[in-house]
Amino acid sequence: MSEVARGCQPNAQRDNKNLMQRCVHHVFYFGLSGEIFSEQIRRTLLVNLFSIVGIVFTFPLGIAALYRSNTWLALVLLCFAFIFCINQFYLRRTRNHEICANIIIYPLYFLMLYLVFTGGVNGTGYVWIFCVPAVSLFIQGIKRGVIEMVIFTLLLIVILYFLASVYGFAFHYDEDLRFRVIASFIVVFFLSTIYEYSMSRFNKALHESSKQLKELAETDPLTQLLNRRGMQQRLEEAEGAELRLVLIDVDYFKNINDQYGHDCGDFILRSLARLIQKELPEGAWLSRWGGEEFLLALNDAYLGQAIEVSEKIRQAIEGYDFNYDEQKIRITASFGIVPLGTDHPLALALKAADSLLYKAKDAGRNNICV
Repeated sequence: MSEVARGCQPNAQRDNKNLMQRCVHHVFYFGLSGEIFSEQIRRTLLVNLFSIVGIVFTFPLGIAALYRSNTWLALVLLCFAFIFCINQFYLRRTRNHEICANIIIYPLYFLMLYLVFTGGVNGTGYVWIFCVPAVSLFIQGIKRGVIEMVIFTLLLIVILYFLASVYGFAFHYDEDLRFRVIASFIVVFFLSTIYEYSMSRFNKALHESSKQLKELAETDPLTQLLNRRGMQQRLEEAEGAELRLVLIDVDYFKNINDQYGHDCGDFILRSLARLIQKELPEGAWLSRWGGEEFLLALNDAYLGQAIEVSEKIRQAIEGYDFNYDEQKIRITASFGIVPLGTDHPLALALKAADSLLYKAKDAGRNNICV
C-alpha cells in the first residue's frame, strides 16, 4: 500500500465517525446543540426515545396480532403506533417536549389498561404495565406522576377484580396471579418513586452547585461585580443589540496604594463599586474590568443618555468622601464612551474605549471623552 493511501485511511475513518455522530445527533437530539446537557435537551432526548420505543414495539406487535387474526388487538396497537408516529413528527417540527410527553403518556395508560383488560396475547398483556411507573414519573414529575400512578393502580385493581365478572369478553385471571400482578406493580411503583425522587434531589443540588460555580467564575471577589469574563460573556450574548460602553478608570490610583496601602486601595474599589451602582439606570451592567478600571454597558442608550449617566457618576465620585482609617480621601475618574453594535464589534469597541480613556487623561483627567 502506498504512503498516500496509508495517510488517507485515518482521515477516512475519522470522517465516517463524524458522519455517524452527526446522524445520531440529528436522530436523537434533533440537531439541538450546546456543550451543557441542559434539562431541555435531556427531556427532548428522552421524550424522543420514548416515542421511538413506542413505534418500534407497537407496530411490529400490531402486525403480529393481525397475522394471528386478533383483529381488535391489532387495530389498537396499530392505532397507537400511528399516534406515536404523529407525535414523532410533531416533536421534530416543534421540539415542544411538554405536549409530546403528554401525547405519549396518556395513550400509554389507556393501552396498558386495555391489554390487562383483554389479556393481550394468551393472557400476557399485564407484563407490559411494569414500564409505566418509570415513564410516568419521569414525564409528569414526582407530584403529578405519583397521583396518576395511584389512579392507574386503582383502575388496575378494578379491572382485575371486578370487570372480569361483569364483561364476558374480559380476560379471567387466576386469583393468585391477580394478587401478584398488583403487588409486583406496587413494588415497581414504589421503587420508581424512590429513584425518581432521589434523582430529582440530586439534579437540583447539581444545578444549584453549577449555578454557584458559574457565579463564582463570573464575579469579582473584591467588589462582587461582574469580572471581565462575566461581562464579556454578557456582551457576546447580547450580540446585535445596540449598546453604549463606558470605560471608567480611577485617576492616580497608584498614588493611593503607595500613600495609604493596598488595603485602602481595596476599600476604595469596594466603595466605588457601590457608589457607581447607585447611579446606574435599570438594565445596565457594571463590571470590574481590571485593576482600577470599571466597564459599564448601557442598553439602548443614545450618546446623550450615556454622557448624562457618566456625568452623574463622575460628579458622585468627585464629591464623595472615602473615609478610611479616620482619613477622608477624595478621588476622581476618567471616562471613555463608545458604541457597541453590529457596526462596532466588541474587540474594536474596547480598543476605542481604551484610546478615549487615555485621551481623557491627557486632557487633564476627571472628564469624559467620546
